[in-house]
Amino acid sequence: MKYYFPLHLDAGNRGCQGIAEGTAEILNVSKDKLIGYCSDVDLDTRLGVTEKLTLLPMHKVSLLNKITKQFEKLKINKVNRYDLNFKYQYKWFLDQITREDIMISTGGDMMCYGNNMVITTNDILHDRGIKTILWGCSMGKENETPEKIQTLKNFSIINARESLSFEYFKSIGLENVVCYPDPAFVLKAEECELPSIFSNNDVIGINISPFTLKNNEFKSNLGQAVINLVHYILDETELTVLLIPHVLWNNQDDRITAKKLKDYFFYQNRVSILDSDKFNYMQLRYIISKCRFFIGARTHAVISAYSTCVPTLALGYSIKSKGIANDLNLPKETVIDCTKCEDSSILVHSLKFLIENERYLYKLLYKNMPGYVEKAYNSGSIFTKL
Repeated sequence: MKYYFPLHLDAGNRGCQGIAEGTAEILNVSKDKLIGYCSDVDLDTRLGVTEKLTLLPMHKVSLLNKITKQFEKLKINKVNRYDLNFKYQYKWFLDQITREDIMISTGGDMMCYGNNMVITTNDILHDRGIKTILWGCSMGKENETPEKIQTLKNFSIINARESLSFEYFKSIGLENVVCYPDPAFVLKAEECELPSIFSNNDVIGINISPFTLKNNEFKSNLGQAVINLVHYILDETELTVLLIPHVLWNNQDDRITAKKLKDYFFYQNRVSILDSDKFNYMQLRYIISKCRFFIGARTHAVISAYSTCVPTLALGYSIKSKGIANDLNLPKETVIDCTKCEDSSILVHSLKFLIENERYLYKLLYKNMPGYVEKAYNSGSIFTKL
């Protein structure tokens, strides 16, 4: 039996590495049994993913994209371009999976967006009678589409990574649902060289993503809240700011957001950007672990902070952030809904809460994390049932 990961993509999103390597740790099988479909094998090899998984290069769809776009323009045929592209892109990989194998759809929060390859890959394999798992996922009612509802029924098992998504799945009548923490929680931080700013300073790590700031602009209420936050840190605290990009993909690169934020404080040597390209997921976890506080938009950056007991503020834009914080019994003040930010001083108030409750939050995470990590390991029982 082999385990196939068609949606691994690549570690340009360090969260993809966290999910893949965390899952490998939980399954505890040789890497020839773990087959990932990867859009950048060279990058993943450099970052060490190939030490845990066997990676196969992903087919490109650029030519098919052009052809199907022309079909749409000329109205020759009504085609679902995305569905066609997904089927072409994944068919070669999916054809290798047999009924003795299991497909692990590392969905994360992909079901929080539009219809995508989660649906296409699962439906193809379901029609062939192959066991499939939606693994470590999040989804809420606001994300529903008819196609998603149908494919959720087609999964052999759905593993929700937090209780709010689990409750949603149960509320729509699904019986094939369990709830275990995100697999990345089981990973250990990997020691690496720290930036020099850690030598004589207390550091606050900040991760801002293009998802939280539309088009990387800081003119919105949330953007102004971020600017006000950094001003407050520089004017009212002794903390040094380290901006930590966590997703480096071309179309959603945290480095661009970090650079634009740094430009507002170009005159300040207490604000710097981590060269995240040099570090894999576990090394970024080590760097985050050395921060006194952490504020993050990317879920797997926040997971690294939680895992290492750093008092953390999650900048959420979907159900997952509130759900994970809820399961760790963290105060509601430690999660901000970025989609409903109306007060440009909200992040300053939230940081004050972290500072005032620093010891309490550390102790809470220190107390809860061992059992939470053990529960993540216990998700391996899903595969025994299958």
